[in-house]
Amino acid sequence: MRKLRRGCPWDKKQTPETLKTYIIEEAYELVDAIESGVPEKVCDELGDLLFQIIFQAQIFSERGLFDLAEVIDRTHKKMVARHPHVFAGGKLSTAEQVKKQWVSLKKQTRPKTSVLGETPKSLPGLLRARRITDNAAQVGFDWEKTEQVMAKVKEELRELEKAVRSRSRKQKEHELGDLLFALVNLSRFLRLNPEDSLRKAIARFEDRFHFLETEAEKQGRELREMTLQEMDLLWEKAKRLGK
Repeated sequence: MRKLRRGCPWDKKQTPETLKTYIIEEAYELVDAIESGVPEKVCDELGDLLFQIIFQAQIFSERGLFDLAEVIDRTHKKMVARHPHVFAGGKLSTAEQVKKQWVSLKKQTRPKTSVLGETPKSLPGLLRARRITDNAAQVGFDWEKTEQVMAKVKEELRELEKAVRSRSRKQKEHELGDLLFALVNLSRFLRLNPEDSLRKAIARFEDRFHFLETEAEKQGRELREMTLQEMDLLWEKAKRLGK
C-alpha cells in the first residue's frame, strides 16, 4: 500500500473522504457475493473491502494519527472486553443474553447518549429504522403482539390512502414514511431483516422481468410492442414457474 501511495498518481491523490463511496460500494458487492452463494466471489469481494480498510489506515498512518496495527489492536481489545463470557469465565447460554450484555458493556465505554444510540445517519433508511426501533424496544417502548403491529400497518395504509386523495405532496411523503416505518417494525416482530426482504423482492422482480424479455424475444417481439394484458399473462406464467 505504501508503494502504491508513492508510485500511483490516482492512489496518491486519494483522501478518506474521496474513498467513502468505494467503501460503501465494496460492502454492497460483498453482500451480493454472499447472497450468490459462490465462495470465489465472496473471497474476491472480501479482498476488495479489506483493501479499502488498508487504504484508509495507510492514509491516517501518513498523517501520524494511527496505523493498521493499532486498528487491529483496538478491535482485538474491544472484542475481548465485550465477550467476558468467553475470555473472563462468565456464563451466558443464549444469543439474546449475549446481545443484552453487549449493549450494556458498550454503554459503559461510551459517553451517555440517547437510548436510540448513535445510529449512523448514512445507513440505508430501512436498516437505520430497524436499529432505532430495536433500541427503543429495549426500554419497553414497543407493542406487545404482532397483531398490534399489523393493525398499525393497516392504520398507516389508510392514512396514506387519504393523503393520496389530497393534493399535498408533503402529506403524501409524510404518510408514506409512516407506513414504511410501521413495516420495519413489523419485520422486527417477524424476526426478518427488512433490507434482505426488499432485496429478495427486487431479485424476484428482476427474474420475472427477464423472463418477459426472453419470452418476447422468442416471439420475435419487443416488450414495448406488447399490450399490458399480454405482459401480465407472461408475468403470471413466470410466477407459476417459480421465478
